[in-house]
Amino acid sequence: MATDWVFDVLLDLTEDGYRATVRQSPAGATTIAFEPPLQRRDQHAIIQRLLADPGDDDALRIAQFSLAREVGGKLFDAVFAGPVLELWQESWRLAYASRASLRVQLSFGDAPLLRALPWEYLYDETRDEFLALSVHTPLFRRQPAAHAIRPFVVEPPLHVLVVMAGPDGYPPLAVGRDWRALIDSVDYLAAEGRMTFERLPKPTLLDLQRRLRQRPFHIIHFIGFAVNDVQTQSGVLIFEDEMGRGRAVSGEHLGKLLSDHYSLRLAVIDIRNAARVGGVEPGAEVTEQLVRRGLPSAVFQPSRLRARPSLAFLHEFYGAIAAFRPVDVAMAEARRAIQLEESGASWGLPHLVSRIPHGQLYEQYTTPAPAPKPRLHVRSVLDRR
Repeated sequence: MATDWVFDVLLDLTEDGYRATVRQSPAGATTIAFEPPLQRRDQHAIIQRLLADPGDDDALRIAQFSLAREVGGKLFDAVFAGPVLELWQESWRLAYASRASLRVQLSFGDAPLLRALPWEYLYDETRDEFLALSVHTPLFRRQPAAHAIRPFVVEPPLHVLVVMAGPDGYPPLAVGRDWRALIDSVDYLAAEGRMTFERLPKPTLLDLQRRLRQRPFHIIHFIGFAVNDVQTQSGVLIFEDEMGRGRAVSGEHLGKLLSDHYSLRLAVIDIRNAARVGGVEPGAEVTEQLVRRGLPSAVFQPSRLRARPSLAFLHEFYGAIAAFRPVDVAMAEARRAIQLEESGASWGLPHLVSRIPHGQLYEQYTTPAPAPKPRLHVRSVLDRR
């Protein structure tokens, strides 16, 4: 039975316009031209409506869900058209007949407009389903890998290092409250011996490097701020220096540091400030840079995700990872946890960037079976000659 089928789509801007290329699928490959359904002049306004905090307004949540379905349908119809649609429908039928998952991988060329679009809302009207909400069609943003990445064998528990940075000169960060809320939502994993969480005492880059050398960690969870660097015009995370002031750290710098530790397979970038003005959010850009620099996978969680849905997401996501489920399937499960928490469209805010097509970050260590005891050869007295 096939369990790792993929529907790999490359979206790029060429000299002839925008192209969508299905590079791999159970039904074959093809290429079409397409036009992005959201233009730059109205893209930001629509995304801001999707990202708005609905609070306790049920009418606003319903309106957001309808908008997500409308936007997701336009994105789907733009790319999944003609021969691409035929490949998708046939691939889905083959996967369903084999009881297999069909992983949707989206890769982007050098086209910032495409990367900024909310592809997590892709909506298939024929099946009346958002792709990213189904464990049968988990969706993630793919980065190319120079070599195959095998799952890291782990004897539970998995170890998570949490970096919480609230430097001077930035809005106050409720570090203690956020830490307690995180631990309260995942403490059952530690009680079951499946996953532990440790907070880095000083959120400096040097202390992070020292702690990573002292013991193997499997996941880094950053909670703090992300901004656009004025000089490089790219997203950066804000760590602290020895004096408690802010220190900008690029995704390339941090990614190079993390990629030196083979056990690290995942980073969760949990942003606390709404820094997006237009285009790609700084935290999302850092997430892409981390994976581009060698980290196998990274999750971006934006600030606009409210506290209760955010904790529901982490509760389900970390539970699935601790159960050694593929990371893209864990994302689908976590999205559905947000949807159950509220009926709006915030489930599409987090996104996953990965270099692993099969999604398997870790493999549980199993004790090898004991070698059979050697049998002594005893000659019978009747065999004497």
